Amino acid sequence: MKKILILMVMVLGLVACGEKFPYTSQSTKEKMIKEVKVAMEKAEETKSEKDAQVLLEKMGEIIKISTELEKRSSEGDEKAKEELEKWDKLIKEIEPQ
Repeated sequence: MKKILILMVMVLGLVACGEKFPYTSQSTKEKMIKEVKVAMEKAEETKSEKDAQVLLEKMGEIIKISTELEKRSSEGDEKAKEELEKWDKLIKEIEPQ
């Protein structure tokens, strides 16, 4: 029993130390951007507070991801820098003309 417990603790320790940042797939990025566009259009049409709140929540998710990527990029993570550049391109698409 002790051996199993020790083994479990060791495995969990290795998993925790090996945790990596889950980068966003291209399809998920596109889905999130599309959701923001739809929420933005709906908020502009209805001018309701509820729709504006939904838009802010959707943008908050993207900002959270971008902030984490900027942090990792500044620490020297090249993959995070590439991911951040991809997000920047997609975000520029949703900026109002």
